[in-house]
Amino acid sequence: MTKMRTTAVSPVVGVMLMLVVTIVIAAIVSAFAGGLSESNDKAPNVQITGGYSQSQGMWIENEGPDDVSTMSTTILVRLSDSFGNAEHIVWTVNKTSVTNTSSLPAVEKDADPCRWMRAGGFTGVKSFNVGDRAYIVPPYQTHTFLQPGVDSKSGTYWLDNPDNIGRSFWVELTDKSGKIFARTKVKIDA
Repeated sequence: MTKMRTTAVSPVVGVMLMLVVTIVIAAIVSAFAGGLSESNDKAPNVQITGGYSQSQGMWIENEGPDDVSTMSTTILVRLSDSFGNAEHIVWTVNKTSVTNTSSLPAVEKDADPCRWMRAGGFTGVKSFNVGDRAYIVPPYQTHTFLQPGVDSKSGTYWLDNPDNIGRSFWVELTDKSGKIFARTKVKIDA
């Protein structure tokens, strides 16, 4: 009589199969957690310069190499160490006060095409291109516009305070996620 073997896969082969399945699942989870599922949006590569005059206002210039979408970019003003321990103070610049011209029309209009954002949140200037200069002109460079929420009784941190001439601050550009992709130090002039 012939004997038939009825044994299944050996325990060693079974353990190996379970180990391979576990490793494959771990690799898939790691790939998705590591960023394969994220979009490929990357911050622009931009160098900026800037200036601030208490009488003429503020400007920043895109020195490239990339253009910047104005809708997905936020301009921040951060005090530097020249203000003492105030490096934690940061203000967001209202895009309706940012223009692509150094002289605004005498009468503001909702349809003003030179503003980064028009009143009501409508798009104005769509792109901050290489070589472009963006302006924040009087009165929008003063503490009441540029630095909302600053104590009005103390001008210590006001950029338009004459005592702050010679001090400096940072202008930073951030993307939609809040990541800083361009930064420049700006000196306060008269």
